[in-house]
Amino acid sequence: MADKPPVFIIGSPRSGTTVLRLILNRHPSLAICGETRFFADIYKRRRVFGSLEDIKNRRRLVEQYLSTARIRRLGVDLQGLKEQLLREATSYPALFTGILRYYAASQGKKRFGEKTPHHAFYADTLCAWYPGAAIIHLVRDPRDVVASLQRTRWAPDSILNNTSMWLLFNRAARRLQNYRGYLLVHYETLVTQPEQELARICAHLEEECAPATLLAAEPVDGPYSFPRHASGPLTTERLHKWQEQLTAQEVSLIEWVAARDMQTYGYSRSAGSVSIAAVARGLAAAALDPLRRQLEQSPYTWCRLTQPTNLAAQEYWKYRNVWDTVFPGLRAKE
Repeated sequence: MADKPPVFIIGSPRSGTTVLRLILNRHPSLAICGETRFFADIYKRRRVFGSLEDIKNRRRLVEQYLSTARIRRLGVDLQGLKEQLLREATSYPALFTGILRYYAASQGKKRFGEKTPHHAFYADTLCAWYPGAAIIHLVRDPRDVVASLQRTRWAPDSILNNTSMWLLFNRAARRLQNYRGYLLVHYETLVTQPEQELARICAHLEEECAPATLLAAEPVDGPYSFPRHASGPLTTERLHKWQEQLTAQEVSLIEWVAARDMQTYGYSRSAGSVSIAAVARGLAAAALDPLRRQLEQSPYTWCRLTQPTNLAAQEYWKYRNVWDTVFPGLRAKE
């Protein structure tokens, strides 16, 4: 029997993609590895690294990529992975596939997959590389997403910019809505009707479903520490937190920007019309926030310009102020 196509989880950050990954990774036939950000960090810069048919280019890229915390936290034998990639990763699709296959093999499974929210913008490439791939688009109420992003150190510090993030990621993912392998999953349904929703997901993946196994709160794979709500039992306690964490004006701003898409996904508006003053303040904050972030990220920008292939150094400068939040328990390699 031919191997089944891979599984990819995409959606906006803070939509529960980590929770769904951990659940599906418990399936005896599925190995869904954590974020690789392969397309943004590697494929988008393939001209810098050059053709991987050249062993020198391949060695340089493999050594650099495997030195990053993002790959180290996958919890696999890096030396074994390096040797395999040096032998087989003669193209960028082969490099990506090699990492995912090695992760799956480390768990004794054949069917591989991955979750990186940012890969929503490259979902068409994923489908071209892996015909028949399953694309699970996880969507969550934008008010809960924005409330969470506002309290996340690596995210923008602006209601409008965080709402725009929700819009952009979900619109990118929804471009595949007519693709046969596409499946839309609502976070709210997943946590309120987990057995029913997991049965629907497994049916889409053409896999048997054992809810008791998938919902077991077992220790997670690898050395990476996950938040309690991500690695523990599936819970409804994080539903509608926006009602406690956002002001009425903030809610009205979110609903003003995301009104059409909220309707598309079945989320009802709760606030009245947004005031001109609230819009003005929101636009001012949205304009200032990128300038602040650009200033904070200037060392990273400089490093990327002057050391374009030094991935570990770029990672350090990009996340240095939020390292323990993004990569808890892992040391940076400057």
